[in-house]
Amino acid sequence: MAISNPDTRSLFDFRDRWFRIVSVLVPVCLSIYINSLVSHPTAGNFGRVCSGLVTAIVICESSRQLVYNSKRWFTMYRGGLFAFLTGLLLTTLALSLHTVMKDYIRTGEINFQLMKDSAIMVNENKLRIGLMGFSFMNALFVFPVLFGSYSFFYHSAQLRFTKERTEKLEQEKVKAELQQLKGIVNPHFLFNNLNSLSSLMTEDVQQAQDFLDELTKVFRYLLRNHETELTTLGEELQFIQSYYHLLQTRHGGGIEMRIRIDDDHQDMLIPPLTLQLLIENAVKHNQLTKASPLKIDLFSDVNDKLIVQNNVQPKKVLVESTGIGLQNIKSRYRMLNKPGIEIQKNDHTFSVSIQLIKATS
Repeated sequence: MAISNPDTRSLFDFRDRWFRIVSVLVPVCLSIYINSLVSHPTAGNFGRVCSGLVTAIVICESSRQLVYNSKRWFTMYRGGLFAFLTGLLLTTLALSLHTVMKDYIRTGEINFQLMKDSAIMVNENKLRIGLMGFSFMNALFVFPVLFGSYSFFYHSAQLRFTKERTEKLEQEKVKAELQQLKGIVNPHFLFNNLNSLSSLMTEDVQQAQDFLDELTKVFRYLLRNHETELTTLGEELQFIQSYYHLLQTRHGGGIEMRIRIDDDHQDMLIPPLTLQLLIENAVKHNQLTKASPLKIDLFSDVNDKLIVQNNVQPKKVLVESTGIGLQNIKSRYRMLNKPGIEIQKNDHTFSVSIQLIKATS
């Protein structure tokens, strides 16, 4: 079956096991009855039943694989029609070989020129249609039943997969929104910024007013965008400037940020608060001192990608990395069916590359 990746393969867990068993057992039981294996358990009868078993398995499994893989195997053609015709041909060949094998067990000779009578009467005589004609007429009865049955199982599984995938994406969306809110509205964030505001009010009223204005912009952006899927890069950068102002007020010269974004990329789209999560991640894991400031670079490239890069200077007391921020971004891009993020890390720099989304896509 054509499945995009191994993670989704489990969702295509076809519940056709019993049908596969029955579709093999029925012709085998008929073969046992027709060949009188129970009343006459001879080697010849046993051989014919075994031949029927092998043929039934080959026909059923080939039909199953054709239906489940037709869209992947026959993308150049009309998958369903081409799969049906191919299956009809394979069933005809399998039935022909089965007939030859039964004749070999009976006579000890292999004869591909067997003449078989059909149910069609011509001048009160049954029309002789040969081995392939006889097998084809039987295939016309056998294969459409299998094809239709497996098509039913396939489409049932597709509906189940779509439902489960939708539910999973909804759950991821809720988790992403919660983590997005936690990333900025958390006790530490509020405490640190309110503490900074309190200190500024006694030291520099104008700076305190500026700080409060930027804090207001941060929360206004959050309330306006936390439920939206996409925002323009220009609006996200305006928000980041306010967020950076809060960080710079708290950490002084311990943090520096440089933005180099092409004008053509300003109107491209990005999940809101993506940059905040990346910058917060950098602040969380690195030292911020005036002697050795954390330097964050935001720039875009010719491939419509936004790169967020910072120098690596780990804190002396290591902070446990949960990976929630990066996973949040990955989940949101996955929900949008867009390429994920790319992470590059060495001893000196840590960078995350994000695909910008065109407004018309």
